[in-house]
Amino acid sequence: MKKVVLFKCESEDYQKAFNDNNYETVFVEPLQFVFINTDQLTAKLLQKDYDGLILTSPRAIEALSKTWDPQKFVIWNTKRVYTVGEASCHKIKLLLGLEALGATSGNAENLSKIILKDNSENSSFLFPCGNLRSETIPSTLQASDITVDAVTVYETKENENLKMDLMKLNNSEGPCCMVFFSPSGCEYIHRQLQTFSNELKHLPHFAIGNSTAHKIENLGMEIAGVASKPKADSLVESVQKYFSDVEGS
Repeated sequence: MKKVVLFKCESEDYQKAFNDNNYETVFVEPLQFVFINTDQLTAKLLQKDYDGLILTSPRAIEALSKTWDPQKFVIWNTKRVYTVGEASCHKIKLLLGLEALGATSGNAENLSKIILKDNSENSSFLFPCGNLRSETIPSTLQASDITVDAVTVYETKENENLKMDLMKLNNSEGPCCMVFFSPSGCEYIHRQLQTFSNELKHLPHFAIGNSTAHKIENLGMEIAGVASKPKADSLVESVQKYFSDVEGS
């Protein structure tokens, strides 16, 4: 059974998808998060002049959940909430009780198109985000005269145990490939792999989406495959295709 390294927090969905296709999974979390600006976020959620809410990361959803009060923020029940992917839609429903749009968008660029299609000029959106956010959504919407009020609600940092985890992984029975889930995670992992002799950096590199793939390439590494959608099944398909092509050549 091939061993796949997933650089993310443990996930039953990903574990099951790979196990069902005869792959063993190993999860390594390269990131840690610190939630900030809770009072500022609460004050903005009480304002009535927003037309909607944009939540593009699981951590932003978690940040809201820490201050969320359904009775206090009932005004958001009638506003549009946008996110990227089915998993985030489910998380928003579970933690905030809100229905979200954008389940099929897949990335920030496509989500921007959906928001532009749904909303008129001079609309205004609250955008809780991280300190390493992409500017794709703010720049695209603002170019069409839609206001985006970005408030940083969490900071992304390198997991203090990352080097130790990578060294343990390098000393374990050989993984067949590594899968990356964020540009910042790519950077932290790449930097740590330069600090000790290892075989990990020679493994095939896969990415959950295009922004992560571009980061891997910018760091001077080759991409073996990119998931067609940010979903476990799509990622498994990408990995399977690569090894099928390699073993068939």
